[in-house]
Amino acid sequence: MQKIVFATLFTLMGFFASALNVTNCQPGELQRHVRNCNITQLQVSGSIDARDFRFIADSLRHLTALDLGNATIEAFSGKALFANVEEYAAGEVPCLSLASMLELTNFVLPYNATRLGDGCFSGCKKLKYVQIVDCLTHIGDYAFSGCEQLETLLVPESLASIGDGAFSNCPSLVSIETMPELPGHTSSGTASALHIGYRAFANCPMLEMIVPGKELSGLDAEAFAATGLEELNLQNQVSLAALPDWVFSESELNELTLPSNLQSIGDGALMGDDGINTLTLPASVNYIGSYAMAYMTGLKQLNSKPTNVPELGDSVWYGVEQSTVKLNVSPQSLAAYRAAAQWCNFLMTSLQRGDVNADGLVDIADVNIVINIMLGKDSADNYDGRAYLTEGDTDVDIADVNASINLMLGRIRAMRLAAEQANQ
Repeated sequence: MQKIVFATLFTLMGFFASALNVTNCQPGELQRHVRNCNITQLQVSGSIDARDFRFIADSLRHLTALDLGNATIEAFSGKALFANVEEYAAGEVPCLSLASMLELTNFVLPYNATRLGDGCFSGCKKLKYVQIVDCLTHIGDYAFSGCEQLETLLVPESLASIGDGAFSNCPSLVSIETMPELPGHTSSGTASALHIGYRAFANCPMLEMIVPGKELSGLDAEAFAATGLEELNLQNQVSLAALPDWVFSESELNELTLPSNLQSIGDGALMGDDGINTLTLPASVNYIGSYAMAYMTGLKQLNSKPTNVPELGDSVWYGVEQSTVKLNVSPQSLAAYRAAAQWCNFLMTSLQRGDVNADGLVDIADVNIVINIMLGKDSADNYDGRAYLTEGDTDVDIADVNASINLMLGRIRAMRLAAEQANQ
């Protein structure tokens, strides 16, 4: 019995010895407060700077939880502490400062942190939880690259940029979501738009959602290459005039709505996205790059709205059986598409107003589809977008049903008239 009591006592002593709460810390003085470098939990209030991050990186390698939520990061200069950098700004977690902290699972950001430096958490293989503050504006290059157990990150509305490779090779990452606003809490600011850097989320096979509702000011090459994204609606991303090279290549996308004013699609942008069966090209598209849609083997229908045939790079649809893919274009552009290299290999029809199911006819099947959409029934194959038949009306309603019936009757009358003229 005595042995059990002593064993329990030593266990409790070890637990309390493994956790440390430092209060009123001054910049560069954290080392003075730490007697046991084997602690696993550290909470700091007061002020710190790059020298304290250097101490943590060198001496506190057993940390599993680091809480700096009640601390501020002060500026420091004059000595290279990380990656030959000599100037460290206030509010910035220094570059590479916590890289490869192999036991770290939980981190709470200082409340004045505005920037995460390049590579600051890279290689933290056990990192699962990061509490972000609402003044953060910038996530640096490769900041979380290789964080194998990171699943979700809540980011504030103030976030303006996600750097190159910031979340690359994070195999467990499911979502990057906007922080909910707390009751009675005033946000420190809202960024007008978000820029996502080169390969920012590349090789994140579980990624399903990225910062809903944010306007994108820019999107760099390979940003979402080989991710688990299944649905993405970019229709209202008016700043995206171009899809960069390889941006969604080898992803799990099965539904993609392109920006309404998109002008160009880069090389390999959708290469290997074999889950997409229907794709609509906005009227503003004028160029599609080499291999942009190569190996999109699930593609069944391509709706091309440009009246002028877009220019093409090499082998745009390499590996796609184009003769089985329906290409819908406007009636006035049909001849031009049929005469254009690569385009001519599709099974070609024309988009007529009222031809909701894009089968080349305006008939009772189209009227039934419009009625079903009006009644709230599911609409497959992107029918909704072609069911808006009355100008200035953003709902599918009885006016669209009437327009559909009139278009069908008008087509029937035109066919009868043509037949009568042929028989005269």
